[in-house]
Amino acid sequence: MGVLYKIRCERCGVVFEHQVGVGLIYACVGCGDMGNERAPFWCPVCNKRYSPEDEHFGEHIEEVVTWD
Repeated sequence: MGVLYKIRCERCGVVFEHQVGVGLIYACVGCGDMGNERAPFWCPVCNKRYSPEDEHFGEHIEEVVTWD
């Protein structure tokens, strides 16, 4: 299982993807983070912190893909 977020950074405007696995050892191809779906991660250009648990997180998402 996993989730791929396509996000437009609110600080620098770059569009980037962040992907996390659930229940597997899986690192994001873009940033190398091995977190989980609720762990914070950062924009690869300006290092703005994003947390899926933040109430405003959904405002920056352009696309979400989940897989089993």
